[in-house]
Amino acid sequence: MWDYSFAIPSLMILGLLMSNYFLLKRLPLRVNRFFVGLLIIEAIVISSDIISSWACEEYRDLPKTIVILTNMIFFIFFAIRGHAFFAFTCSFLGLDPSENKFRTFLCQLPLIFNEIVIISSPWTKAIYSVDENGYHRGKYYMLIVFIFFFYILFSACVSIIYRKNIRRRRELYGIAIYLVLLCLGLTCRTFIPQFLLMDTFCIMAILTITLVFMNPDFYIDIRTRLFNTEGLRMYLNEMTPKNHSVIAAFVINHYEEVVEIYGRKQMDKGIGLIGLYLKKTFPDLLLFYYRSGRFIIIAKPDVDMDDVLDNIENRFNKPWTSDDTELYLNVSFTKIDCNCTRYSTDAILNVLANSLEFVSNTENETYIISETQFDASEESTTIKRCLEKSIENNAVEIFLQPIVDAHTYELVGAESLCRIRDYEGNIIPPGKFISIAESNGRINQLGEQVFENTCKFISENSLSSFNMKWINVNLSTAQFMKNDLAHTFEAFTKKYNVNPSEIHLEITEAAIIDESIMKSQIQEIQKIGFVFALDDYGTGYSNASRLKHFPFINVKIDMSLVWDYCAAPDQMLPMLIETLKSNGYSITAEGIETLEMAKAMTEIGCDYLQGWYFSKPIPPNEFISKYKKS
Repeated sequence: MWDYSFAIPSLMILGLLMSNYFLLKRLPLRVNRFFVGLLIIEAIVISSDIISSWACEEYRDLPKTIVILTNMIFFIFFAIRGHAFFAFTCSFLGLDPSENKFRTFLCQLPLIFNEIVIISSPWTKAIYSVDENGYHRGKYYMLIVFIFFFYILFSACVSIIYRKNIRRRRELYGIAIYLVLLCLGLTCRTFIPQFLLMDTFCIMAILTITLVFMNPDFYIDIRTRLFNTEGLRMYLNEMTPKNHSVIAAFVINHYEEVVEIYGRKQMDKGIGLIGLYLKKTFPDLLLFYYRSGRFIIIAKPDVDMDDVLDNIENRFNKPWTSDDTELYLNVSFTKIDCNCTRYSTDAILNVLANSLEFVSNTENETYIISETQFDASEESTTIKRCLEKSIENNAVEIFLQPIVDAHTYELVGAESLCRIRDYEGNIIPPGKFISIAESNGRINQLGEQVFENTCKFISENSLSSFNMKWINVNLSTAQFMKNDLAHTFEAFTKKYNVNPSEIHLEITEAAIIDESIMKSQIQEIQKIGFVFALDDYGTGYSNASRLKHFPFINVKIDMSLVWDYCAAPDQMLPMLIETLKSNGYSITAEGIETLEMAKAMTEIGCDYLQGWYFSKPIPPNEFISKYKKS
């Protein structure tokens, strides 16, 4: 006799879980599809377990074929259930069975073998048999238990191997819990088969999966009730050329300013109203809230996205109102007009975020994203990685560009310039990585390595052997914000036994933002023995009176002023140079590319010249072989 007291409530609980799942909108993710499959298989297993157990009890009154068939259906789906839990585990870990079909086939081999043995059992009596005395376990009945356990063990192994794909500790615990519950269920099935307890343990495992992995609130934004950033990332991770979608987005213009005007509480209500409108108007589209007033819309290729955006734009022509809210908002749109499936999720999100920021400030018509933007984003990502690698491996290099006497063209100094390389060993232009280093906070480490490498070069090569007096090193605004900057520089000069006066520190006009902080830093550094030069003069505020407050000994005229003067000479630059020199500053002209430019700068009073006419920035070894005196 079999005890149904556990199986029937388990089936009822499963019904509630299935209702809960299908009543809520879900993302079309692989893990969700596998979970639905698991629910359906479990429903069939429990139902067939109850029916086959009843048939075994009533074998005298039922045709033998019915008893055999009901048991066969149960055992077939019992075997599939073990593989279904394994498949769900793999899907959660981000493993796509379509990526390696041979590997998938190997994983299915135990199941296939198990099913063959089960289907042949009416003749071989391997798993079960039915005769005039009723149902009997077969000689190889434990095969179904062992293979089920194999998939449990395999799930544990895969979870360990791909543990980096587990984002949260609760998810790791969740996998462990439902695998343990399945083991307990197998134990009950083996030793007390008259109690249909395994179904109960499987339901407990599914309940664990529901609570830990399938809770829709994990992927829903609280204010809008749209899918959130995490849900967007998961969907994009699974997007392929076969199931590519049309992606568009819109942003509330000047969102932070609007929040200041209306207040955070009012804006939260407004965001909620927008989310409600989108859900009601476009129920068949995937809608995401991407923080800071940004909304992402994803649709199938046959959807007219332009019509969708027109409807949204028309709605924003009216205020958003509720009992205590009235908001007037403007939005801008962007749309991806290419197959973006060949790009990474990060690239797609970066391009969308950058495009939304652009249209929010310009308020132009719908901004179309093409492959050009994606390629630029991919390049930026690659440069970021190369920058990180160079800094972490202390692989930042310096190139030296000569500075010559304006009258003799003899070498008097050099500028130490930062360089990093890509994965192929090619130099990345500084214009591409300096701004990235400034934005991600790596500019300090970059600057320190340039300074240290410059000290190392001076230590290994006496400047007098080049007839040089100094080497210029650039300082960024971020470096000047560091309280320990003077101590750091002093430590490097002592480490390499370098006289601080041999290094001239260049500061750009743009760096002189907070004069009090700048003065304090300069005074501390000046005490050590360093001297300062003002770089790129003419690109910032160009306020000559400000120079009096700082102990600069040299002013470097930016190449833009030099080029403008050489193209159309006037009295402005000569008078500026005369004024600066009368106040005791020496003058360096940057961007000299021809002999005529060199002569012109010398004639108007420049003391030093720097530019590609004399030499482009070159590696230290090349600089040594070219300029070092024997």
